[in-house]
Amino acid sequence: MMEQDFQSHPSGVAPVCNVTIPVFNRPRATRETILALRRTSQEIPFDITVVDNGSDPALVESLLALRERGVIDHLFLLPRNMGVACAANVGWEMVPAPVYMKLDNDTAMRRTRWLPVLLALWRHGRPQSNLGGAFNLDMLRRHPGAVNTPEGVLGVCPDNLPGQAVLIPKAVSDELGFWNEEYGVYGGEDGDYGLRMTCAGFPQYYYHGPDYFENLPEEDAQATYAARGIDKRRLHRELVVTDNLLPGKLFLNKILYASGVRSLKPMRRYEILDVADDCRVTVAERKEYRELRRDMAPHLAAVNRRFREHIMSFRPDPAAAQALRASLARHGQDGGATR
Repeated sequence: MMEQDFQSHPSGVAPVCNVTIPVFNRPRATRETILALRRTSQEIPFDITVVDNGSDPALVESLLALRERGVIDHLFLLPRNMGVACAANVGWEMVPAPVYMKLDNDTAMRRTRWLPVLLALWRHGRPQSNLGGAFNLDMLRRHPGAVNTPEGVLGVCPDNLPGQAVLIPKAVSDELGFWNEEYGVYGGEDGDYGLRMTCAGFPQYYYHGPDYFENLPEEDAQATYAARGIDKRRLHRELVVTDNLLPGKLFLNKILYASGVRSLKPMRRYEILDVADDCRVTVAERKEYRELRRDMAPHLAAVNRRFREHIMSFRPDPAAAQALRASLARHGQDGGATR
């Protein structure tokens, strides 16, 4: 790709959208994600912000070269894998813009005028909302309230949007803040933001993702995580209920948000101490966050005990028990067969 293929907005023009791409290895997909985005129209100006999460040195060198060539507008290099939420928040905080977008590093934007069309589509909804890509037409139209517009269908999401190419306006982040950073290395932040949107009464909208971007092959993703002892499937499963029948972090936060116990604007776990000339970022865990977790620990332990007791003592209601008994009886497997 030659420099003359790049689309960039005029110097001194503030971006309308900050597209932040959190990166952890996957060099081929990462490069294609960045280059594909840079090929698209700057009719409405946007910046490309890349936050590397401790990738291998070869990829870091490649990102530095792309920054030097002007392909990447802003580059931040974290010292190790701090988690998707932390990396995405660094880009969000360091490059303020009216609209923020989190773009996964395996998502190649193929529609040249993606931003003008998405912003026009979004205007058919409420201003305090977010917008994310539906995987297919069924997902786009499944829930009541979908609207046909000149720019396509604006669908309604009842829970949380996929996080691979999601847009959040400042009108929302002023109220709900950044991604929640307490979920660790992988996952949880998208679902958490959806919970907070729902509790705040803010709608979430779909656009049809395949009309805009291509999902790139997994490449070395599974090997990359496995080599570092990261089981993504287990981490995702344990967001809801852990293997020892305790509430996962996401499920616990759902309880706290919905009951009004916890603020919908969570405290940031990490703070940025310095950004060096070579793009390397120094971060530290906030003292206030450590104190918060320490003070909450005994109360969360009590909630965990109560949750497990509830699970272990659960019994089906009489109607469900009767229906199950009838089905089992037809096969000689009801409780009476063993007495």
